[in-house]
Amino acid sequence: MDDKMLEKSPPTVLWFSRGDRMVLIVGGILVGALLGFAVPFVASWGASLTWIPFQGPLELIASWSQWWVRYVCIGVGILLGLVLVAAAFYDTARVAVSETQVHITEKGETVTVTRSQVATAFVDGKELVLLDAASRQLVRVSSEEKRDAIEVAFEQRGYQVAPGDPYDDLYYLWVPESPGLAPEVNAVLKARDMALKKKAGSDARELRSELDRLGVVVRDRKTSQYWRPLVRS
Repeated sequence: MDDKMLEKSPPTVLWFSRGDRMVLIVGGILVGALLGFAVPFVASWGASLTWIPFQGPLELIASWSQWWVRYVCIGVGILLGLVLVAAAFYDTARVAVSETQVHITEKGETVTVTRSQVATAFVDGKELVLLDAASRQLVRVSSEEKRDAIEVAFEQRGYQVAPGDPYDDLYYLWVPESPGLAPEVNAVLKARDMALKKKAGSDARELRSELDRLGVVVRDRKTSQYWRPLVRS
């Protein structure tokens, strides 16, 4: 089968299914509408209890007696519910796997990795990881899909899939000024540690790429960083 035929094969998409998307959208609408419907009642109840803070805003809302107020609250609630659903869609990685490449879209950014670049694919906890022949992390992204679904998607497209991280025993816990690491590597890991504590995800990803360039792979376990050297196959 040539590349043109492979390109015509629709990719397997690892993301929310159509049913899941409908459930989230309808759920967001219903929950938002119910909360909006309840706002005037809650405001009236809260305004009657002087010990509850924010009495001013509560009294203001409770004073709105016009017939349209409840419908406005319901509309605002629906809008907020849909905004939360849209945020969930935006933040959740969408992975499209074909025989020739992998597209990963997350937070408005898309990364494309060709089949020839990928040496190994595996699931690490809730993260999809793609490694190249030098064991460099081409992709490490959180996924809401189950491990089995991810592994099957890549196996069916002909990718080499490992049951876990093949280099798991090579990782070391990073501590400031770790022995065995070059000063510049320790400096980048220190900067990345600060970025993780500040929840600056984009900075942490950029620093991960810089570590790859310096010959070090990093992964996170809660608030700790673990590192290993690159291993060429």
